Amino acid sequence: MKILVFSDTHLYLPFDQKKFNFLKKIISKSDQVIINGDFFDGYMVNFNDFVNSQWNQLFSLLKSKKAVYIYGNHDKKEFSDKKVSLFSNKQTCQLELKLNNKNFLFEHGQKTRPTPDMMFKISWKNMHYGMIVVHFVRNLFIKIFGKLAVQIIFGHSNNGSKRYIKRNYKPKNNEYYIIGHNHWAEIDEKNHFAASGMILYGFAQYLTIDSMSGKITIHEEWYDR
Repeated sequence: MKILVFSDTHLYLPFDQKKFNFLKKIISKSDQVIINGDFFDGYMVNFNDFVNSQWNQLFSLLKSKKAVYIYGNHDKKEFSDKKVSLFSNKQTCQLELKLNNKNFLFEHGQKTRPTPDMMFKISWKNMHYGMIVVHFVRNLFIKIFGKLAVQIIFGHSNNGSKRYIKRNYKPKNNEYYIIGHNHWAEIDEKNHFAASGMILYGFAQYLTIDSMSGKITIHEEWYDR
């Protein structure tokens, strides 16, 4: 069985047909799905508007894959309501999954690397306008410079998270912590760590886990080229 783990799609409006097609493709090829946070961007779109948008064409497919939805910092639990059950079979802040004598612990990862929306009291309105600018600048930079821009912006973001996990969680030999949040996919066996990357700005990184062996694999591609 193939478990798909993706995060940081930051779905908002206007609807992106190319991103939709890509998500539909990788979800369809999986047996189970774990959405590791920031599925929609609550600073960019109202939850009801998201639920009623064309993105809802993914919902029945996600339900058929027994999707687990882990809340992130851009799709906090308080940003949504019981309609999260339209696209997920289970909702949580942390998930534990045992596969082949390995214990996988999933969470979005905002605790491991706090961001301004968590550290300061910023109004939703200010965050909304700020995120419009952030998404625009990042998207433009990545369109021009490609993967180099992705690496410059996000390539070192996992370092602090790994230090936090080592210091505070003290993982055992058979434990692996898998987070999203940092927008850069990575597998670090030494530190019992993996990150699920992002599907954003035309660039996609995500993980699959083989349920029999427990092997984690990173997948990477452009979805708008």
